[in-house]
Amino acid sequence: MDSLATGVRDVQRGWAALKAHPHLWKYVIAPALITAALLGLLVLGAMHLTHPLLGWIAAHLPDRLAHVASSLMTAVLAVAIWAGAVLIFVPLAGLIAGPFAERLSEHLEVALTGRPASPFAAAEFVHGLALAIAHGIRRVLASLVALVVVFAIGWVPVIGTIAAVVATAWFAAHSAAYDCYDAVLARRLMAYRDKLAYLARFRQRTTGLGGAVAVLLFVPGLNLIALGLGAAGATVAALELEHRIPVQPGAGIRIPIAGG
Repeated sequence: MDSLATGVRDVQRGWAALKAHPHLWKYVIAPALITAALLGLLVLGAMHLTHPLLGWIAAHLPDRLAHVASSLMTAVLAVAIWAGAVLIFVPLAGLIAGPFAERLSEHLEVALTGRPASPFAAAEFVHGLALAIAHGIRRVLASLVALVVVFAIGWVPVIGTIAAVVATAWFAAHSAAYDCYDAVLARRLMAYRDKLAYLARFRQRTTGLGGAVAVLLFVPGLNLIALGLGAAGATVAALELEHRIPVQPGAGIRIPIAGG
């Protein structure tokens, strides 16, 4: 449980690191603006598609059942849209924020360790881009499968809705943890299975960070910068786990200044 709590605090450590190096905020704000536009399109699209569907189903039911069925379907579809917004929006937002988060992580690592970044290599860049696209597609497909599972569970009266909320929370935490730590792991050109193995190796800590970021995704305003904060926190956590930066026990991370 200590590692889980430490993972939650890693988000605050990411915030502290960004405050210490404010020039890095541009890598958080830029994807936030794109994500805001994407979220608006997703919500409007879902409303546009589901409203006619409810009317069509209600029109084919007996009058006595139409009102009750319409209310029940509205509640179920509301849960489905909510779950879909979380399960689909998070990986897509992560895909958009990915390149920005990697730059943020790289510059933050330089600032925290004082060690210069590796020189640019075209072959390495192309390889990393190909991996990012392939892994991003796998994350989207995995989220679609999770969405189907949650949607199916949600149709079970009462207990199904509760189970759908719990399952959505778990999937969201895991997905957010992947997206945040990917800012660090992608720069190392790790295979997809190795990334999952890394998250599993430090399961409590990575889940703690992912859970905290997932909660922030429900807070208006903060949800737009949540993945950026998580990427900064994951960078700090990874450097700590690798013993590349000092830590003050019980007091959070000490943010050193490059060259200091």
